[in-house]
Amino acid sequence: METFLARYRNVTVLALALFAQLLLLGYQVQGRQDVPLIRIWAVTAITPVARLLHGTQQLASSLWSRYIWLREAGLERERLRAELDRLKLENQALRNDLATAGRLEVLAGYQQKIPSRTLAASVIGAGANPNARVVFLDKGSGSGLRPGLGVITPDGIVGKIQAAYPGASLALLISDTQSAVGVVLEKSRAHGVLKGAGLHEARIEYVGLEEKVAAGEKVYTSGEDRIFPKGLLVGTISKAQPGREFQDLRVQPGARLNRLEEVLVILEGVHQDLPEDLPRPQPPVTLLPAPPPEAGGDLLGPAKPATSGSAYVPQTDADRLATRYRELGQSQGHTFGHGLPGSKPPDFNQGWSPPGRPAPVKAPPAAPLPQPPGI
Repeated sequence: METFLARYRNVTVLALALFAQLLLLGYQVQGRQDVPLIRIWAVTAITPVARLLHGTQQLASSLWSRYIWLREAGLERERLRAELDRLKLENQALRNDLATAGRLEVLAGYQQKIPSRTLAASVIGAGANPNARVVFLDKGSGSGLRPGLGVITPDGIVGKIQAAYPGASLALLISDTQSAVGVVLEKSRAHGVLKGAGLHEARIEYVGLEEKVAAGEKVYTSGEDRIFPKGLLVGTISKAQPGREFQDLRVQPGARLNRLEEVLVILEGVHQDLPEDLPRPQPPVTLLPAPPPEAGGDLLGPAKPATSGSAYVPQTDADRLATRYRELGQSQGHTFGHGLPGSKPPDFNQGWSPPGRPAPVKAPPAAPLPQPPGI
């Protein structure tokens, strides 16, 4: 470098002198906007460097905010998502516990309401055979269950215990084709046999064609099967139509057989009366005034007009007949209840004439004939 400066000293000095002159000229000369040229040159030279530095800063900031910082935010998001999932599971568990508590409360209330002695059990599974409608209960022979006991819910009957094991039992639903329950209809009180029809429906057999059965009528147990006590709700008639020999009645069970969770097993059944669902007459709110007295008579005799100032007392045919008999007895000197056995009763046809004929006029008694003297 020193050799280059020593060799080109004059040229270097000349270049520096020219550069200094340009700087002085730029400092002294003003631009169009009264800005020195040196400042314009300096800004023009520095602007690309400043743009490069600013772009580099934005790129570094974007990398930090989108990748490095967001990585921490992504981890925080995953943690919050896991916490949200856990809270959802806890909320669902609490909802299930609340629903179970509500069902158990209803079950306990129904258990106290019915006279039969029952045992609460939970459904823990269903049968593997698709053609059989069975469920498994968490109570078995160790809890006193045995085959033949009825299974019910507050909404209706469910089925009967088919097999009992030490810690569980198998219940046959009323929708199974092998099930049969004695039932009675609510209004007609007609008896029949409820048999399963598969899925979640049943039918009633042996109900005569003369019985009046309509859709919506309730069905209750009759107690004739010796499994369910009388008076338990079975379901409602969903379809009623005449068959060949008997009526074709379809029943929608009251219990939700596809959503069983808690049930009651009848340990000791007690029969109860069927609920009375017949319409009862209501007392009249307004009453019409009494009808006026009749103008003519009837078969029991002429009607008596009401006297002025006296209220008309309506009488039935029996009342008028008793009054006529009493008056006939008084006119003939007979007192009812005091005659001796074999005495002559009064003539109740006295003064009576068929309708349309005038009453017979009783002739006065003939005067006694004069007796000759001396007799």
